[in-house]
Amino acid sequence: MAGIKRMVKAAATRIGRVNVPRAADILASQLRTMIVQGIFPAGTQLPTERVLVEKSGLSRTSVRDALRILEAEGLIRTRAGRFDGSTVTRPQRNIVARQVELFVRTHGIQLSSLLECRVALEPTLARLAARNHTAGQLEEMTALHEKFVASVDDVRAYKAINLDWHLSVCRASGNEALIALMEAISTPVREAMDYQHVTTAELRRVVVKAHASILDAIRNRAEDQAERRMLRHVAGYRDIAIGEELDFQKARAAGQKAARVPSDRPAG
Repeated sequence: MAGIKRMVKAAATRIGRVNVPRAADILASQLRTMIVQGIFPAGTQLPTERVLVEKSGLSRTSVRDALRILEAEGLIRTRAGRFDGSTVTRPQRNIVARQVELFVRTHGIQLSSLLECRVALEPTLARLAARNHTAGQLEEMTALHEKFVASVDDVRAYKAINLDWHLSVCRASGNEALIALMEAISTPVREAMDYQHVTTAELRRVVVKAHASILDAIRNRAEDQAERRMLRHVAGYRDIAIGEELDFQKARAAGQKAARVPSDRPAG
C-alpha cells in the first residue's frame, strides 16, 4: 500500500500547470484564421457584435476584447456609431516594424547585434534594388544622395539623411518582408549611441564616397557590385562603430572610476 501511495505522489508531481486561454483569445484566433484564409477578405465587414455574441455564446465584453486584439494586429478597423462594425483590413508594414522595434527596445538588444542585422540585410537589399528599382525610386535615391553630400559638415542633418538614403535603397528592393525588418531596426541603431563619437569629418566623407559607389551600381543594375559594395560599407561601419563605442565606454568608465578616488587636496 505504501508503495502505491509513493507512486501516486510521484505521478502527481509530473502534472503541469494548465493554462486555459481567455474566451476573447479563442474568438480572436478563430476570426484571425478566417481572415487569413480569405473567408473574410479585406474590405468586407465582420459580423456585428450582436451576431458574434449570439453565435459564440460569449459576453459582449469578451467579443469586444477579441475585436480589440484583431484591431491591434491591424487585421480590422472598427468604428462606432449607427453603422458600427468592423472592416477587414490588410496589416500595414509599419505594424510589423513597430512590433520588432518594441522587441529590440524592451529586450535590450545589443548594438553589435543590430549592426550584424544590417550586415545580413542590406547587401541583399542593395542587390534587389539594383534589380527592381523604378525610375522614380532611382530619382529619390539620387536626390537624397545629393542632399547627403551637402550635409557632410552638419552632423544632425547628415545622420537623418544617411538613414533616409539607406531606407530608400531598402524600399527600392521591392521585398516587403525585408523592408519591414530594416525599418524596424534602423531607428534603434541610430539611437543606440551618441552619434558624435561614432563619426568624424573624415569618416563622413568616406561614407559619402561609399554611397556614391553603391548608387552607381544600383543605377547600372549591376547586382553583384551593388551587393559587394554595400557589404563592404555596412561591415566597415559595424567594425568602426563597435570599436568606437567600446573606446567610448572604456573612457567613460575610467572617468567615473577616477571621480570616485578620494582626493588628498582640501576642498577649496
